[in-house]
Amino acid sequence: MEVSTIIGIVVAIIICIVGLRMILRKPADAAPSLDSALHINQDTQKPVIPRHVRDQLQAEKSTAVPAQRVEPSLAQVKSSEETSVQTEVEAATEKAAEQAIAHAQVQEATLTHSAESHVEQIAGEVAEAKVEIEEAVTEAETPKAVEPEFSLNPNVETAQIQEFNDESSILDINLHEQQRSDDESSLANAETIIALNVYPNPRKALSGDKTLKVLLKYGLRFGEMRCFHRYEDPENPSPLLFSILRITDQGPEGFDLESLLSEQVKGLAFFLALPHQNVQKGYDSMVSIAGLIAREIDGTVYDENNLEFTPQLKEHWRHKAIDYRPGQAV
Repeated sequence: MEVSTIIGIVVAIIICIVGLRMILRKPADAAPSLDSALHINQDTQKPVIPRHVRDQLQAEKSTAVPAQRVEPSLAQVKSSEETSVQTEVEAATEKAAEQAIAHAQVQEATLTHSAESHVEQIAGEVAEAKVEIEEAVTEAETPKAVEPEFSLNPNVETAQIQEFNDESSILDINLHEQQRSDDESSLANAETIIALNVYPNPRKALSGDKTLKVLLKYGLRFGEMRCFHRYEDPENPSPLLFSILRITDQGPEGFDLESLLSEQVKGLAFFLALPHQNVQKGYDSMVSIAGLIAREIDGTVYDENNLEFTPQLKEHWRHKAIDYRPGQAV
């Protein structure tokens, strides 16, 4: 706070105190006495003594010889009033000055405390920054472990890659073996077949989804000629036993796995290719699985002439298969 502002506040306080004192000043007594202030005649400049005061003076003179009274003059009255007012003003000024000084001291103490707190905070931040700088310098000065760099050994001989233009005997052997296996397979060398047909009862179409599930359930695998085949060992390469086609309105056809799930299958055609290297096992397996699938789909087994496959027909076709010789018609 500026000094001029403090002085202005002090002067305003003094004026307020003087005004309040003049307002609250007690009025003169209604009944004047000897000690009351004198009234001065403006024309003669002499005090006017009221009648009751004169009567009192005469009564006092008759009873005792009073001490000579010195009548106050106008100058003395004015001097006493000015002295009283000046004393009050000085007292008020001194009091206001003391209050202003106390207020200034309190404000100064507050500012000093705030400044000290701010200085302490700044000192703490400076100390933290100093510690961080020291840690960074220490970390920078600490030597880091250098990872070893890997490099190629120049002494290792490099192999030259040449284009392979010659024939591989190993590859040729495998290709020839595969070709020989295909040529000697039962289907490639089949001269005739013994067939069985399985139809669901009563001659209703079978859904493709159920057909696929049934075939996989009994160990058949999709393969050559778009047929499902049954091998001696379904999990490993082994000789073929028999194969299955689907029956359509045009006759037996291969399976189309992409559209099988959305198609209807009228029946299944089982066939055993002859000559066969293990014809007895192939025929018995075909008859057994045909009966199981017929039971699974609630169907019936028929021979290739669409006659119901009875035990007599089973033995008849079994002997035909076993007795077959290459070049012989069934």
